[in-house]
Amino acid sequence: MTRMLRRLAAAAASVFTAAFVFAQDGFAQNYEIWALDQGTNIVHIYDAKLEPVARIDLGPRGVRVPHMIHFTSDHAYAFIASTASGDVTVIRTSDRQVLDVIKTGPRTHMAVVKPGDSGVIVDVIGAPNVKPDGKLVEILIDRANEKFTVGRTLLIGEDPMVKAAGAKFVDTRPICHAYTADGRHAYVTLGPELHEGGLVVVDMQRFAVVKAYTPDVLKVSCGTTLTPDSKRMIVNGGSHTVGVWYALDTATHNVVKEGSSRGHDAHGVWPTPNGREIWMVNRGSSDGIVIDAATLEIVADLKDVGKTPDIIAMSPDSRFAFVTLRGPKPKSMPHMAVGTTPGFAVMDIASRRVVRVIEPAKGDENSDFHGIGVRVIR
Repeated sequence: MTRMLRRLAAAAASVFTAAFVFAQDGFAQNYEIWALDQGTNIVHIYDAKLEPVARIDLGPRGVRVPHMIHFTSDHAYAFIASTASGDVTVIRTSDRQVLDVIKTGPRTHMAVVKPGDSGVIVDVIGAPNVKPDGKLVEILIDRANEKFTVGRTLLIGEDPMVKAAGAKFVDTRPICHAYTADGRHAYVTLGPELHEGGLVVVDMQRFAVVKAYTPDVLKVSCGTTLTPDSKRMIVNGGSHTVGVWYALDTATHNVVKEGSSRGHDAHGVWPTPNGREIWMVNRGSSDGIVIDAATLEIVADLKDVGKTPDIIAMSPDSRFAFVTLRGPKPKSMPHMAVGTTPGFAVMDIASRRVVRVIEPAKGDENSDFHGIGVRVIR
């Protein structure tokens, strides 16, 4: 009897182990990496095995310099902001069909889906010779009819709270933003240069600024991300000689921590899906830091992330970080973002090491990667 019980236990353990391995392997394969080559206007799609599975050429649709990508919460739709053509491309991810290209304004930089998927807020830098021209543009999502229409617009420079700051704002052009967990507020960095930066907090219901930090107070011009516990918003900024980041309390919008990125031109920032860490890369010095998500203390340096890192995305199992690398002829920030291996670095999160560099257009001097996103396949 004892021998039989042992055999049954061993068999059960074997089945459990096989099921666990299968589940882990199945989960690992259950995502795609969408990387934007803004030099060739092509979206390159890779599976979790790092094999190319598709490419979407946006050039024939008139899209130029696809810059940033974001998905609905179920990853059914992708929104790509393109700076040179001034628009947002909407893609149905299941069959990779372009559903619409929506004009939003010159130097459309980023488009981020709101919590709840009711709409998208777009950061539009605006025409360089028009001041103030920076604005937020709302795109409404009608899932039932697959319709995407322009809603409200907020010209940041004309907001009363911003105007009250007067000349302390050198410019008011939105660069990036992230939302509080309830979707009530968006934290919007300004720029693109650091002296043009600063931060505004926008009430999404009123579509108005409720807090404004001038660039002499907050030296931010780039990345934004919410901490996994939703209590803090991380923002950063940088230049050839500067790399800084701040944490703001999402209940009060007050700064609760300030730190150095230990490099130059702090840029992409992203939390690991397991909620333990926040990664930040320095585009100018080709390195980065790892921040403990709970304590907000720096726990590691990223000494090698590839040449000229830009934006970060993570695999859903928190195993890999995908970091875009710029090309030799950058289409944006050419004075800052000259790279050598356009594509994306694959980093093992546990060891914090680059394990592979993917160059989808190797040998093409026009290739220049910027935006990247991970699509979870449910």
